[in-house]
Amino acid sequence: MLSSERKVYILKELEKNGTLTLKEVCEDLKTSESTIRRDFEELETQNKLKRVFGGAVKINFDSVLSEERELSMDKKASISVAAKKKLAKKCSEFIEDGECIFIDGGTTFMYLLPYLEGKHVRVVTHSDFIRLNKASTIELIVVGGHYLPSYQMNVGMIALDTLSRFNFDRAFIGCAALGTGEREAYTADMDSAQVKVSAMEKAIHTYLVADESKLDRKGFYSFAKLEDFDYVIMDQIPPERKKAKNLILCD
Repeated sequence: MLSSERKVYILKELEKNGTLTLKEVCEDLKTSESTIRRDFEELETQNKLKRVFGGAVKINFDSVLSEERELSMDKKASISVAAKKKLAKKCSEFIEDGECIFIDGGTTFMYLLPYLEGKHVRVVTHSDFIRLNKASTIELIVVGGHYLPSYQMNVGMIALDTLSRFNFDRAFIGCAALGTGEREAYTADMDSAQVKVSAMEKAIHTYLVADESKLDRKGFYSFAKLEDFDYVIMDQIPPERKKAKNLILCD
């Protein structure tokens, strides 16, 4: 059984029962404890379950994702790396030589610029995670403002005023959570949401970029509807989930 199929099974059983033991999952799936333990660990890093001794329990997703509950940027940078690289590569396929683009804050976008090397593009960002190599063909403009150490990005009136002077071919926007029932994109704070909205208003084409761990969550602040974007780019979604018209999957 594939890893993705095992994880779907685990999450479905947790949804029904609230708890799972390592032993019963191994017996049901005829899989080793070390394999299921790794699945539990990966799902926990995605905030989809909580590991306990001998098993796992369901996380209460009725709680709102706020700044206090969100993982730090350093912790985010170390999880779901393969998915983030897939997302970054897929984003790069939309960007053409000579374009001006906006890249939002977030750890997924730290992998985007290497896929753009060789193209002559202008990149505007408010994120401290976006870095160039010495021989880059990319022109990077970092917007200043009030620095948020927890998110490693600039926000506030200075950032918004500066952004208002640009026009973009494309804006790539991240989010803290995706409420698929409400079809809304959320942040855990209001300041970064204002930057996202400003960049979207100045772009011809807009893209929401999120990995599967953001699904079915509620964030503190809703900044856009999913239909406000030309495309929603994700690494994957559960196989039983209906695919929206503007959804693009990496695989």
